[in-house]
Amino acid sequence: MGSNPTWSNKMETIKPNPVMYIFVNKSLGMSPGKMAAQVAHAAVIASDKSNPEMRNAWNEYGFYTKLVMEARDSNHLETIMKYLSERNIRSWIIIDEGRTEIKKHTLTALGVEIVDKDIKGEIFKSFDLYKPELTITVKWND
Repeated sequence: MGSNPTWSNKMETIKPNPVMYIFVNKSLGMSPGKMAAQVAHAAVIASDKSNPEMRNAWNEYGFYTKLVMEARDSNHLETIMKYLSERNIRSWIIIDEGRTEIKKHTLTALGVEIVDKDIKGEIFKSFDLYKPELTITVKWND
């Protein structure tokens, strides 16, 4: 690939720290496969619609950093989208088609444009990383 993208000013050259945030609707109790598909949908649209310079930096460095964050429910996804929009960060809601385990027209995820974590990462600090509920099944052999 070509040279690493950089931004510079008179004082210093700054190498961006590109990252993509994805929010998942935890209230749906999606299976791991379903959740992975929804996160993939969100990642694809967020990548496609991100600022070309940030996307190029994200691709150039080859780390493809993605952080999957938790949204409590559909309303929370919409609130997060509004919160980000007010801070000039674009995002896109993923709406399920209802072909498998989720009801049609359900908001499942939110893909966020690739941002420079060193500049805009503070905006995301109040959100939690997605952590699934732990379920333990015990079977007794009599």
